[in-house]
Amino acid sequence: GPNLTDHFWLHGGALADLVAVITNGVPEKGMLSWGPILGAKKIEAVASYVISLSGTNPANPKAPQGEEFKP
Repeated sequence: GPNLTDHFWLHGGALADLVAVITNGVPEKGMLSWGPILGAKKIEAVASYVISLSGTNPANPKAPQGEEFKP
């Protein structure tokens, strides 16, 4: 998957964008739809967690992909 610690996003970096991606998936990239599995509350928690990773420094991060998003 993409680097979730930088400020570059393939499908938008706002909370609503992440909720939509997690809910609907990205079938062309092999990501399934988690909406029916997790439900709205858990999806929002996952999206919030992903946002919390932004700006952290993993040991070997992947190169940036997508468009830069500055909240």
